[in-house]
Amino acid sequence: MTTLAGKTAVVLGASGTANFGSEIARRFAAEGANIVVAARRKEPLDQLASELGGTSVACDVTREGDIENLFKVASSTYGQVDIAVFSAGIHSGVLIAELTAEDIRPTLDVSLVGALLFFRYAAAAMTEGGSVVTISSLTARIPGPGLAAYSAARAGIDYAIKVAAVEYGDQNVRFNSIAAGLIQTDMTEAFFSMQPVIQGHMDATPCGRMGTLDDMAEAALFLADGQRSGYINGQVLDLAGGQQNGSLPRY
Repeated sequence: MTTLAGKTAVVLGASGTANFGSEIARRFAAEGANIVVAARRKEPLDQLASELGGTSVACDVTREGDIENLFKVASSTYGQVDIAVFSAGIHSGVLIAELTAEDIRPTLDVSLVGALLFFRYAAAAMTEGGSVVTISSLTARIPGPGLAAYSAARAGIDYAIKVAAVEYGDQNVRFNSIAAGLIQTDMTEAFFSMQPVIQGHMDATPCGRMGTLDDMAEAALFLADGQRSGYINGQVLDLAGGQQNGSLPRY
């Protein structure tokens, strides 16, 4: 029997062809879960849902009503929700000296406000307990220039999972985060054409290689599956090959 057979997983941020959300959804489906994929762009969602035999729901994470509806659809379609993954995010790379409020707000609206509301509605749908996983970043704890807004939003939600773990303990809903190093996705593709950037990261990583989407999917599966990680709650899991022990490379 596959490890997630009979479970229902909601994955928000799964509209890319090669991103964390879509790869996690594929891994969960391979483990037997019912899959609900969500993002703003409906067409790629429909393709992924068709591939996985799941359900797609258009969801703009900056709209509370969309998040509430996402979990209503998941619950009405499959009976309840057992796993929820928040993989939405916006990259921001502006130096503090050049920041404006317009640069800051979109990142906070998605990565902090949206994630907190996702926590609220996910936990409400987990009537028999469950696991909520958010995808964060190594940059939330290792600073790099231009990353103030992006990193602050990620750091905020990494702390919020600890509060959520306390608040929802009696409901048996666990909250954990995956702090990823630089992994090749649709959003980070440009970095991987810059050999000095990639070499700098590998030199700073004890494992001596870059992370992969498969690494992310395995980490998410571990935290989602209560048989594997049922006693882990309110934790940030570093997925960075040991780079979290050092610093971001300087190019």
